[in-house]
Amino acid sequence: MKGINVLLAIGVSLLLALLLFEGGLRLCGFGPQPTINEFHDKLGWAKRPEADVDRSTNEFDINFKINRYGLRDDEDLGKSKKPNTLRVMMLGDSFVLGYTVDRHDLFVDQLEGWWASEERRVEVINAGTEGYSTDQQALWFHHYGMEYQPDVVLIFPYLNDIYWNGEPRYNRYPKPLFREDGEPETGQLVDPGGQSFAQRVAIGRFLGGFFKPKGTDEHAFQPPGAQRKIYKEHAPLLNETPAFLADALKRTKGALTGLKKDCDAIGARLLLVPIPPEFAIHDDEKEKFQELHLAGLPDDRWSPMKPVNTFLAMADELGIETMDPRSALQVRAENGERLYFEDEWHFNPDGNRAMTHFLYNEFDNRGVFPDAHQAISRGAIPEYEPEGGIKTRYIVFACLWLALTILYCGFYRDEPVWQPPVKVAALLAVIFTIIFGGQWVLGLLPPNVSQMLLILFVLIILGFVAWKLGRRLGTIAELLKSFTLRGHWYLMPLVVVLLTIGSLLVVAASSPLVAPFIYTLF
Repeated sequence: MKGINVLLAIGVSLLLALLLFEGGLRLCGFGPQPTINEFHDKLGWAKRPEADVDRSTNEFDINFKINRYGLRDDEDLGKSKKPNTLRVMMLGDSFVLGYTVDRHDLFVDQLEGWWASEERRVEVINAGTEGYSTDQQALWFHHYGMEYQPDVVLIFPYLNDIYWNGEPRYNRYPKPLFREDGEPETGQLVDPGGQSFAQRVAIGRFLGGFFKPKGTDEHAFQPPGAQRKIYKEHAPLLNETPAFLADALKRTKGALTGLKKDCDAIGARLLLVPIPPEFAIHDDEKEKFQELHLAGLPDDRWSPMKPVNTFLAMADELGIETMDPRSALQVRAENGERLYFEDEWHFNPDGNRAMTHFLYNEFDNRGVFPDAHQAISRGAIPEYEPEGGIKTRYIVFACLWLALTILYCGFYRDEPVWQPPVKVAALLAVIFTIIFGGQWVLGLLPPNVSQMLLILFVLIILGFVAWKLGRRLGTIAELLKSFTLRGHWYLMPLVVVLLTIGSLLVVAASSPLVAPFIYTLF
């Protein structure tokens, strides 16, 4: 019986260590991101109806609310069109979905708000889905989009669409394919099941970064002139088209052919709006992308504009109208505006605003709206007014200051009355500066670098703690050993927590320099 208790004590200790490691990694940003997607037997995946998910990174903090139809759109949006209403449907991937911005900063909703302010009686439907390539966008329209009776359909392809239009799988999900004649090739898809346990925990994601996932080489190749392999989804940038891309180009054309057939069938006007990548708009991003993602490929072997030109040429061949936003975005970039996030390659709020202005002008210049839907009054992009109130960090600061000041006064009654509130405020100011100042500094770095620096920082602090404890570590080890050998497995959580907190407080009391960092860990 004692042997079983000893084994339980060892098991509980290991479990506590793993839980502590898991929690620390999640704080450092290695935790799994929440998803709004679920498996779909025709499309591969789709947004989960009525999903409500928050996402945050160093650059944005946003909320996704999906309505009952599986769209990031208004709750009262119905498939039946209101009388005398013109509907504009936008098909696309994460750019259209608004992967990095709230709805009030997304060009889809900004455009609808602008038209509404002019009393145009226009509805804009957001049919963007994260990760979709052109084929999935076209197939979604075939199965679901036509039911909304849109009058105008805009599709926003991006450079990585081309390669994935030729692949039957994207990450763990299967996906449909189109034939060159515009007919879907894939029938019902097979559910791959949920994520593996390793993908659902921070430890698995962290360790996975040190090992190459199975199948990685399948989607990489080394073009002539490159210093190492690059992702095949960047192959459309190459001036000399690789042989493996030929099938994907045919299927891309097939997807657009199928979409045009469906639009013609319901009398909807189809327009193609290719989204240029960041390095095609901001000159300073070109060299960075060239080194990080193209392995130093020489300038004469690739062109930032080629994917956009490819889509425009396909559309022209198929008789699809096009809108090219490059010039409009470049003018803003030349005036000093940054249109994309620093780490993310999606539009930031300014980029979305620029796209809103471009589309608004194009719709008017091309006479897309019939006379019944011309502007009645002068309007503009509705200004978003953030909710008032005090930021959470200030409320937390005030509550901590009040509580700690009361405790300080209770324990140190002989000190002057003015000292406790001042000392507590100073300590909290240092701690909050470490937290939010550190977040700001890490936000200036690439995500993988910032994560590793954060882990290194924590390891340095823990190393300093071990050094300051010195011989006390031997005593701690003896206590843990004693409780383990006696089989007191039920006391192990309490022992570990008490020893951990006690050790950190001992170090904090003996070293004022490192004390704020330790309190920050708490």
